[in-house]
Amino acid sequence: MVCDFLLDIKGVQKYHDQEPDVIELTTEASLTGEDGVLFLRYAESDLTGLKGTDTTFELRSDRVILRRTGAVSSEMIFAPGEVHQSLYNTEEGALLITVRTTAVEDEMTLTGGSLHVSYEITIEGLGMGRIDYWLKVRPKANL
Repeated sequence: MVCDFLLDIKGVQKYHDQEPDVIELTTEASLTGEDGVLFLRYAESDLTGLKGTDTTFELRSDRVILRRTGAVSSEMIFAPGEVHQSLYNTEEGALLITVRTTAVEDEMTLTGGSLHVSYEITIEGLGMGRIDYWLKVRPKANL
């Protein structure tokens, strides 16, 4: 994978009765397009707890699909107002994940941009809380 971009990620996880957990990091990424669909790819690290996993955001006009492969495998579909279920597979086993997307703000182009995804998450039938991710992509050449 050729990584010509830098990706800034900010994640805020707000679980019931707990202080928000905030993760911020910058990593290298690739950004490609095919038939009007953008693909943002990066390798996870120890900072995210998913080392050995590759993550791809597939940005479509009506939804965002998050795919993870490697040490963790999953597919989560984010479409405003919709509910989607999937399996989150780890070395320890699989969990049933349900997401209800509350917002998708996609301002990404082949030259970079931003993405915000907000969703409520349920794991194995238990409502866990809300997660927000903000991604900003910029070409390495613009540093």
